[in-house]
Amino acid sequence: MTSARIIAATLLACLGSAHAQPADDQMREPYQMVRSLQMLQDQIARGDLDAHNSQPALLKRLGESFLKADAAVWKEPRNSRAAVTFLLSGGSPQVVASLRSRNVLNIDEAIVDGAIAYVEGRTDEAKSKLANIKPRSLPAALGAEIALVQSALVAQDDLKVAIALLDEVRLMMPGTLVEEAALRREIFIVGQDDDFDKFEALAVRYFRRYRHSIYAGNFRQRFALSVARFSFVQRPDRFPRLVAVLDHLDRASQRALYLLIARTALVRGKTEMTVLAADRVFALSDDDSAERVRARLYRAAARVATSAHSTAIAELEQIDKAKLSERDVELQTAALAIGLNVRKALPEAKAKSDGSSEAKTAMRPRIDFSRSLAAVDRAQKLLDASQEQLKEKTR
Repeated sequence: MTSARIIAATLLACLGSAHAQPADDQMREPYQMVRSLQMLQDQIARGDLDAHNSQPALLKRLGESFLKADAAVWKEPRNSRAAVTFLLSGGSPQVVASLRSRNVLNIDEAIVDGAIAYVEGRTDEAKSKLANIKPRSLPAALGAEIALVQSALVAQDDLKVAIALLDEVRLMMPGTLVEEAALRREIFIVGQDDDFDKFEALAVRYFRRYRHSIYAGNFRQRFALSVARFSFVQRPDRFPRLVAVLDHLDRASQRALYLLIARTALVRGKTEMTVLAADRVFALSDDDSAERVRARLYRAAARVATSAHSTAIAELEQIDKAKLSERDVELQTAALAIGLNVRKALPEAKAKSDGSSEAKTAMRPRIDFSRSLAAVDRAQKLLDASQEQLKEKTR
């Protein structure tokens, strides 16, 4: 039996005996139950599927136990704080709202009301209630959860404040699912803030410590989609450092990430990034593998408007559609449509042969947007649809 099953079985057995025997001394204190819940969730951060599968039932039983607890139990501040931690760890807001309405919780009402508002999606109210709460003034378990919420509430308005709050979370709860969640969020925020050095450090930390997390798969998909949008990926000198970050993953994960980066960069017009990422897939894949075929597609599509135009078109035409997904067939079609129309010499070029700057300018390729825009727009819609499917679920 795994450690996750042992934790869940022990706590569920304890809760069961509490219901069977109403005596107070037969029931564990709420703060002890929540501590066991946190131990279970920490196993989720380490990739324990049993822990993940056990969590819903455990949360349900904790909620039931909390509602049956005597009012005197909640006079203990540790138990009242545990109720809020339970809520922000995935517990039922109805349970905590019931305790709040009974006026039995011995904790700052702003914390309870703000937490309930946040979980129920009333962000303005949550921001107002929690604005003056200092996470460091609270015990670490609750303080970290509150800081995590506060960071989410201010991320749209102030990236610097959100980053500082997530730093606090990581300092308060290292090695836990709370830190894992903070890292996932902070990586994307520092990317938006164009802080590559911190982005690199946090990403390395995540991949070293939480590569097996239950949430790591979804994170990797969002990571790739986001990386291609960050401005620092436009600098070729930064790419080796990105490679060093991804080297912490196994080869299969690296291939998947580089393919996502290449495709996302391609559709967003970042052709140099597309080629760099596609070349990494070539280095990590076998001949004739599905990954190699996709990398060829993305690299060729990125080169249709470069000096390698003719070679790129030929390569695109040689790629067997049967080896591509429906989305990539659409992209191949769009790339060919663009490639066959975007590089046309200006009419004046034929009359210029003196090597003057005017003649050189005339020979530059031009983009026939009137014929290629529809294809580009279709490709963009495909990317947007894929992003919707990859949105991270709330922890």
